[in-house]
Amino acid sequence: MEDNIRIDSHKLIYHPDVVARWLSGENIYPIELEIGLTNACNHRCIFCAVDYTEYKPEKINTDVLKKNLAELSAKGIKSIVYAGEGEPLLHSDAPDIINYTKSLGIDAAVSTNGVLFTPDISNDCLKSLTWIRFSVAGINDFTYDKIQQGKPGDREIVYRNMEEAVRVKKDQNLTTTLGVQMLLLPENKDEAVQMGKELRKIGVDYFSLKPFSQHPQSKHILQVNYKEMLALEEEMKKLETEDFKIYFRAQAMKKLECSRTYKHCWALPFMVYVDARGNLWPCIVFMGKEDLKYGNLNEETFCQIWEGKRRKQINEYFMNMDLEKNCREICRLDEMNRYLDALKNPGEHVNFI
Repeated sequence: MEDNIRIDSHKLIYHPDVVARWLSGENIYPIELEIGLTNACNHRCIFCAVDYTEYKPEKINTDVLKKNLAELSAKGIKSIVYAGEGEPLLHSDAPDIINYTKSLGIDAAVSTNGVLFTPDISNDCLKSLTWIRFSVAGINDFTYDKIQQGKPGDREIVYRNMEEAVRVKKDQNLTTTLGVQMLLLPENKDEAVQMGKELRKIGVDYFSLKPFSQHPQSKHILQVNYKEMLALEEEMKKLETEDFKIYFRAQAMKKLECSRTYKHCWALPFMVYVDARGNLWPCIVFMGKEDLKYGNLNEETFCQIWEGKRRKQINEYFMNMDLEKNCREICRLDEMNRYLDALKNPGEHVNFI
């Protein structure tokens, strides 16, 4: 399997037309949206970044969302990740929303703890997903329960649901990428290899091991020394086959000790976050800070918000914000910002290619 997911990089290089319009000063629409279908969650992971939202049983209005998706499909949006504050499958309309998204020509993906991704759900909407990522903390019940804090027996259910997803993928001859992500912690590092072997046996496409990154608003404070875990990469890589990829995110781990090489968050226009209440945020890191909210889909359409004065004012504020003091340690937009900063501030001899 080729490393074409670029999980520790960015994919703006595949959208030169949008980047060119951005460089020329055009008010571009996002390439990707992340949408939180609900704020509720059936787990209380010890690393959860949005624990401060308190997991209220709010869910996005399906009709409002569909109306806006239809408008956005005409604006060139390419993809939507259903993840966000809670477990997306706790929204009863999640499969329908996923299928509707794909019907509009928009790529859909979902990030889930997997407990509710039952065989029926797989059969219903796996065909509409470009990828699904299961967030799984371990292979042993004790470790899994200690970290994810769900119901007893959840780990077994998740592994069974992953097996069923693999079966559905084969039976329906799908190209959906089935991935598993483990947030690497002292509590689970010693079973990473065992877990990798089991996932390879199950037949998922990849296993990603990522570092913890402190969210500025989170109540969870974890101190993890990733220098001591970097040696694990070599052992994990031995598990790779042509059909099973290991993404050991050493680059992200090393970034925890590095400062940003850019002063502005250039990437804000390319992605946006929509929470379960229909609020639009520049970034999930600032979710809940009302003065930084673009608007709400229950009051205005996405297009009205995106074209509005308030969003422009907020983006101007972000362009003058101290990123080191206000942003997350390992930002999703980091690699995009490095790329865009190089385009905005090219070095010497750029014509000597």
